[in-house]
Amino acid sequence: MYDEVINKILESIDEKAILTETYPKFSGEGYRAHKIEARNFHEINKINENKRIAFVDGGNAEIIISANFSLNLIRVCYVIYQNNKKISSKKFEILAFVQAINQNNEIHYKTSFFKIRNHIELDEITFNSFDHTLMFGINRAEISSVANAIRRFAELKTAKIVSDENLADIIVLDGNLQSTLTNENEYLNQLYESCGKNKVILSALSKTTSLFTDNGNLLSVVLGGISKYPSWFYCPIVEINNINHKAEMFFAKFHNKSKHIFRFEIFNVQREKGEETINILAGNCIDPIFIGYPYGLVEADRIARISNNEKESLKTMFLIRLKNKNIEKYLSSFNAHEILDKISF
Repeated sequence: MYDEVINKILESIDEKAILTETYPKFSGEGYRAHKIEARNFHEINKINENKRIAFVDGGNAEIIISANFSLNLIRVCYVIYQNNKKISSKKFEILAFVQAINQNNEIHYKTSFFKIRNHIELDEITFNSFDHTLMFGINRAEISSVANAIRRFAELKTAKIVSDENLADIIVLDGNLQSTLTNENEYLNQLYESCGKNKVILSALSKTTSLFTDNGNLLSVVLGGISKYPSWFYCPIVEINNINHKAEMFFAKFHNKSKHIFRFEIFNVQREKGEETINILAGNCIDPIFIGYPYGLVEADRIARISNNEKESLKTMFLIRLKNKNIEKYLSSFNAHEILDKISF
């Protein structure tokens, strides 16, 4: 039986099939894919333009959770590098309490923000519990999903601070420039306007990508199998005419020793700066800790990450203060998984 499984896996990653791929596959409206062709590969030539590069990332931890409320710590930061030296960094934090309320005879998730150290201001955030941008499948969205949306909005707000204060020449977001959440376009458009006004290049790099070819293969694997360059970027991939995705898309292998190929995007009105930006960014992708990936994003992830110890410390503090406040019956609606996890050890 196991041999059959192994053979099936090997069939699904047949290297010969790579040579027959023709087009990337995009879902949704406003995407016109370009044919995959060898001429669209371009060699990366690292350059040092003395540019300041700001890397933006965020993390979040759920401190207390029940089916009808959720308390979250959200941390976002920027880290600025110049000539591969960190010249500054700053982190912001949000304590967000999300609760289920009745609004217009429907359940909504409303967020209250509490000012703590290095607080960042966000507009009031309320989601319908049946908001399709939060739902997974056909069921009502879980209240904990709101925290990921808040983190994304906070990352975009942080990037706007970098642009408004002219702290960098290039901004690199963790992720992409596609708006997939309700009200996300509002934050993105403010960021686009600021970057355009202040002549700051806005880009984004995805750690993972699930884009396919029309034959069902992974686009990154296909491109990696046919490139003749040791380090390269690929463009054009697709013509995007979608108001929720104002980007020019690239794929890039930033270092010849890297095993990773990343999706890279740049604000579409700045598309002529794409090659230069990739060549500059490649200079930040030489650290052996994760070769081929910008070290600035590694550092931003480290600063923004909320450790389990920190999470548990906050959780303990809040639970002690909430002791004898009739909260257990709410928490028990969500902690069965925790009990099973403990039993498993």
